[in-house]
Amino acid sequence: MAQPFSFDFDSEDFDNDVEFEVSATAGNFLEQPVEQGSPLSEPRLHTLEEMLSHLPSSITYTTHPIPSARLNFDALCLPRRDLFDIRAQVMAEEDPCSLDSNATAGLLSDDILSRVYEGGFKTWECSIDLAKYISDLLATGQLVLPGMDTRIIELGAGTALPTATLLQYLALNARSSTKTHITVADYNAQVLALATIPNLLLTFVSAQPTYQPWPPEGDLDISPAMTSSFATALHAAGTHLSVISGAWGSAFVSLLSHTSTDGRANDENVTAMQRPTLTLILASETIYSPSSIRAFTQTVMALLEANSKRPTDQAVALVAAKRVYFGVGGGVDEFLAVLAEIGGYGRCVWDSSHGEGGGNGVGRCILEVGVRPVG
Repeated sequence: MAQPFSFDFDSEDFDNDVEFEVSATAGNFLEQPVEQGSPLSEPRLHTLEEMLSHLPSSITYTTHPIPSARLNFDALCLPRRDLFDIRAQVMAEEDPCSLDSNATAGLLSDDILSRVYEGGFKTWECSIDLAKYISDLLATGQLVLPGMDTRIIELGAGTALPTATLLQYLALNARSSTKTHITVADYNAQVLALATIPNLLLTFVSAQPTYQPWPPEGDLDISPAMTSSFATALHAAGTHLSVISGAWGSAFVSLLSHTSTDGRANDENVTAMQRPTLTLILASETIYSPSSIRAFTQTVMALLEANSKRPTDQAVALVAAKRVYFGVGGGVDEFLAVLAEIGGYGRCVWDSSHGEGGGNGVGRCILEVGVRPVG
């Protein structure tokens, strides 16, 4: 099994010395039972074309800078579809995005409804932390894209700022013969169609020379020609985008592992990447609920194990979270406790007390998570 992939910063802005020792017991991470409750949405694979078909003729956006803590590195600027624009689309349509009408209640009220709507329309604080951290990895050369075949999986993607950071970097930098396979996953298909994919489309378009200078805010006209060219341009650049909705668990992992590089289900069980591959799993604000921490942790560990079986492969997860979710019950300690049961390591690579803000408010951190080698 490949050694853990480690991002080793030397800056005092990052806490590299805090490591959480956990059990080295490896095995089938999905064997343990998940808490019972109301029925969960079954995972479902969506095509990019299906997601793009739900876009209106125009979307309103605001561009947000994702600054790097590194000197001499320009901030990435990510356009994000405005929440009021999503609400306006939903309210104007008789059958708003028939993919997942249950999420509409959460969109209109901003409330998280467990196993119904998990908050994906909102950009949460820790997703910004993770986007900034990824920006720093790119700025310092700790993460090189394209360098080797890369698989990026964002769990609980929502507005997908971490993935958008990587996509913009890919769009702005020279290509090589390597492939990049991006999977964005969220519990709600409606979030994916109305927030995640529009934000990735905006990010990609904003990096194209024909759209320069890019206005910091405004409306982007959406036409069939644009959405078609988006899919074509991604493919030509060696970047493949797949979309999965539904709950974490064994069915989710199975669906993802049977997805080929064109983002479609592969009945012949061909792996997504044949050459040495870096798998980067991203997640932010996904451990707030005790009822879903175990399923999330099992899913992350199963994906890490599945993508690090060959000595030439590397796999790591970056999980951004608040240390404690007051009034809810989840948090970093609860996550690490489950991690300890099923084998792995967790290492704090960034802490809000060392960065901008001086640690005011609820503590936040980013954990590097991997499979601990046996022996």
